[in-house]
This record gives sequence, C-alpha cells and structure tokens, in this order.
Amino acid sequence: MFRKIIIVLSIMVIFLLIYPQKSSIVSVFRMTDEPLIISKGNYGQSLIIEVSFTHEGLPEWLESLNAPYPIFMLDASWIERSPQLVELIQKKNIPTGLLGGMGKEEYNIETLKKEVGIYEKYFHQKPLWFMTRDYEYSEGLKRAMFNEEINLLSPSHIYQDGQSLNQVKGAIISIQLHEESKPNFKNITAFMQSHKFISLEENIFGYNIKSTKMP
Repeated sequence: MFRKIIIVLSIMVIFLLIYPQKSSIVSVFRMTDEPLIISKGNYGQSLIIEVSFTHEGLPEWLESLNAPYPIFMLDASWIERSPQLVELIQKKNIPTGLLGGMGKEEYNIETLKKEVGIYEKYFHQKPLWFMTRDYEYSEGLKRAMFNEEINLLSPSHIYQDGQSLNQVKGAIISIQLHEESKPNFKNITAFMQSHKFISLEENIFGYNIKSTKMP
C-alpha cells in the first residue's frame, strides 16, 4: 500500500513539473499587455518568404526545399489561387503565416477577418503570425490582431538578389516574392545554404516548436 502511495505521489510531482512548462509555451506568445510588433529576435537569424505571386520556377523550388524551412507568409488571395502549392506546403510541413495588404492604408478590419478566415479554411487553424506588405500597422489593426492572439511581424532586413548579409544576432530577414519581384531561385537557395537560419520561435524565445506533420 505504501509503495502505491509513493508511486501516485511521484506521478503527481512529475505532472506538476511538466504542466507549467507546457502552459508557458502556450502563453509566451502573449508577451505584453499591449500589442507588440516583433522585428528582432535574440538567438540567431530567421528567414521569412513573402508570397503573393507564383513566379516561374516557384513550384519546383518549393519541391526542392528541405528542412529546416523558413516561414512562408502567404497572401490570402494567393492561397485561394494556389491550392496545389498550398497542399505541397502542408505536405512538407513548412511553417506559414498570413501576409496582409498595405497596413499604411488603414487596413479594414472586415478585410482582415475575411483573410484570416481564408487562411483558417485551408490550414484549419488561425495563423500564428501576421505581416502587412509595407510592414506598417494602424493602431486598430494592432489591437485587432492582439485580440485574435496573432503575432505581428516586421523584418529587420530585406534580401536583395545576390546579396550577402553578415551574420546579425536576432535578425529577421525577408525575401519578397511579389508580382513586381524578379526572384532568382538559384541565388535564393545559395543564400539560404550560406547562412544558418533558425525558426522564429527559437530566435525570439530560445526554443523550437515541433508541429505535427500533415497526413
């Protein structure tokens, strides 16, 4: 009997030690009592790929990518236009977020809700990360995203084709794949291979979240 009591108490102690750690992982994304735009990490470099247009070579480039992956910020209209590429992104378990329009133009909250709904329809969950095309955020937009518990991003560096950036601790680097962009996927691959990139979570909080692979 005494042995059983000891075993039960040991299990309870282990549970109490583990459970707060899990809770802290969930709650750490609500870092302040006010909206916060994340533009820098602490532990390394992270890479963002902004996607709003399917350039020639993009499908093949996506297919060629290997983990660890950058986070892909996806435009809602592009998501609707590109179900096969969205399926490929899910199949490879590439992390994603939502790319909005121009925040400087007083982003309409109804438009925001619609775009979050489109993301949720295809990815079956709300985006954890959100970024506008111009990296500008109105007070209303910041408050709306805060209430939705979606983190706001603003890169610290924008990659230019063929550019070689020095290692900057905490840097969040963005590569833009918009209609007006002229990406060279060979150069992008070389850039990615010449730098060590870690996930946003690891860069900001010091740990890496492992998501479940899609079936």
